[in-house]
Amino acid sequence: MAFLTLGLTSCGEKLLTPEQVQAEIQKGVDAGMPAIETKERTLCEGVFETRVTAEVDRLKAEAEAAKTTIQ
Repeated sequence: MAFLTLGLTSCGEKLLTPEQVQAEIQKGVDAGMPAIETKERTLCEGVFETRVTAEVDRLKAEAEAAKTTIQ
């Protein structure tokens, strides 16, 4: 292990501590979070719009059916 550390250090690179690795991972998650939230919000809104449209169409069909039954 010391050889690996020495080899990386001699190339101008340094090994990260577990805390630094976690911080780098968190930075990546934080950077990607707005894109994930936007995608999920768009998906949710699309599903909601589809459900509402289907319900409105169903109610319109029921109203038309009731109208022709009454006449």
